[in-house]
Amino acid sequence: MTTAMLTPQANQAPAVAKVDKELSGKVWTSRFLGSILTADLTADFRICVDGFIAAIKAGGGHHDISSTYRPPKRAYLMHWAHEIYRNGFDPEEVPSMKGVEIEWSHATLEDSVAAARSMVNSFQIAKLAANTAPALDSLHTIREAIDMRIWGEGDLVIGDFDGTEVTIDTEPRTGMNRQLKAVGKTYGVIKFKGGAADKPHWSTTGH
Repeated sequence: MTTAMLTPQANQAPAVAKVDKELSGKVWTSRFLGSILTADLTADFRICVDGFIAAIKAGGGHHDISSTYRPPKRAYLMHWAHEIYRNGFDPEEVPSMKGVEIEWSHATLEDSVAAARSMVNSFQIAKLAANTAPALDSLHTIREAIDMRIWGEGDLVIGDFDGTEVTIDTEPRTGMNRQLKAVGKTYGVIKFKGGAADKPHWSTTGH
């Protein structure tokens, strides 16, 4: 019997595919979508939020949810778009994130900032203070925060967690109302502790 050593002819080295990055801009805001449903919060926080919202509605108030769960990739896009547009962060220095093939640096700095601005506007975060960029690791990404607008006309009578009725008869007639914040806290839904820097934000801790 004759034996022979066979030499593989095919290149066995793993192939490396080059992925071309896509320039930043409004198109990115329709990707890695988050949720506006309380069902996508953690089970415990969902119970707290649903109870608070039910009390607001029963008392004659209104609410509009803009965000609950936010995927980390979406948080990344929001954070750096805000940093470039509001804080003048150098788009060439933005760190990359695996799975997000975005190119923040355009032909000119002016173009880069304009693209970031279009993203900020589309994300509806243009009113956030310069020092309050959407966090990269936030309570939204672990399903323990909600952004919602609350408003009412005239006095609202809202039951707190223990069933005690509280008359909201002070200004402003929004989620920034001191009395309303106190009611929310009884449910475990705590208003953002940074004041007006992030008006719609509520969470398990106030952060």
